Amino acid sequence: MGETWPGGIVVGVDGSPESYHAFDWALAAAERHHAALQVMYAEPVPLGPVTPVPAYRPEEIWHESQRVLRRAVDRVDARTRGSVPVTAVPAEGGPTSALVASSRDADLVVVGRRGAAATRHLLGSVSSVVASRAHGPVAVVPTRARAGPPNRVVVGVGFDDDPTAMLDLAFAEAQSCRCPVVLLHAVPPSSRVAREAGSARDEDVQAALRGLAYRWGTQYPDVDCRLATRSGGPVAALLEEVTPSDLLVLGGHRHLRVVGRLLGSVPDVLLGDAPCVVAVTHTTRPHVTDE
Repeated sequence: MGETWPGGIVVGVDGSPESYHAFDWALAAAERHHAALQVMYAEPVPLGPVTPVPAYRPEEIWHESQRVLRRAVDRVDARTRGSVPVTAVPAEGGPTSALVASSRDADLVVVGRRGAAATRHLLGSVSSVVASRAHGPVAVVPTRARAGPPNRVVVGVGFDDDPTAMLDLAFAEAQSCRCPVVLLHAVPPSSRVAREAGSARDEDVQAALRGLAYRWGTQYPDVDCRLATRSGGPVAALLEEVTPSDLLVLGGHRHLRVVGRLLGSVPDVLLGDAPCVVAVTHTTRPHVTDE
């Protein structure tokens, strides 16, 4: 993924303050990456046992979609309007399916985060479901997050999966924002047996991080790449590291069905609790075929 995103950015809005904040972040990202921005509003069609229920009025839904989309587009100032093509699209079907479908072609899908802490991890929230099912990167924007370019791009690095998609996104964003990238690996406390066997050594972790920094540094020589290790679990380490002005980039695995998601996984928890924008890219394990 380069600094310019020809596939564009898609942002979902639903009329809530959280979704308009996500729109502002997506608009700034589109300007940085010379990308078109598509604003999408999707209203699910309520169905009865056989036919649509009487309360379903297509004309009311159409007028509501126009109102929400117009309010989003009106947030674009004259300067940005001249540099970022913005289109508004009312989509049929539920917001989750519409945003997942758009992720096939878009360089990035953006959604807002809403709800109290106790409910953010519930199965079925639009942001978490889109992040788990999308075909490409998804950015989830909490209301506390800075709407402009981040001060840092923090990457949660593990060594079990292919980091290519994750680091491509992180370095492209860092280059466009002229900010540093922090490659952070959390080292869980080793058992006595593991220590005696020589595993989980700090020098091995540092060598692996330096290898990643060198590989992506050759593609993005102007990006300041910093390495960090923290003792403990990845969730606690990353939550302690990031601030609302950062962008946190994580890897995850795509799930075809919501029931296949692992509630409590590292991306799932951080999507609900991180104070900054969280971007999730989908990674693959070696020799594993994604269904």
